[in-house]
Amino acid sequence: MSVWKSVILAAGAALVLAGCGSTSGDTGGSQSCTPKGTGSGTAAQVVKVVNNPSGTGKYDPQMVSVKTGDTVEWDFQDSALSHSVTSDDNTTFDSCLQTAGAKFQVTFSNAGSFPYHCSIHADMTGTVKVG
Repeated sequence: MSVWKSVILAAGAALVLAGCGSTSGDTGGSQSCTPKGTGSGTAAQVVKVVNNPSGTGKYDPQMVSVKTGDTVEWDFQDSALSHSVTSDDNTTFDSCLQTAGAKFQVTFSNAGSFPYHCSIHADMTGTVKVG
């Protein structure tokens, strides 16, 4: 019986890993995700994408302020789960799903407040204030 439990456990683990996707991300359908709104250069602020006690992840810090023309970098450090950095309007920027070790940058050329979220963890939210 323990052999069958091992086989079932291995099959379940394979399905979970297959469902996680790759660093190219997943839009929830058959289309692949292409990162948008990227930037380059030295980051004025770095936001860590980390695990939290609830197990879903969080942005640390949740809110950052930068000047117009500055770059914000998200440093994906959660080794347990994939996450995204997706603007609430779904058009300004989107990192697609990323895993630990990835970095994503956005250069903000306009002033304003830019709320964002993780596309698969609804409780993960953050804001970039540009002024």
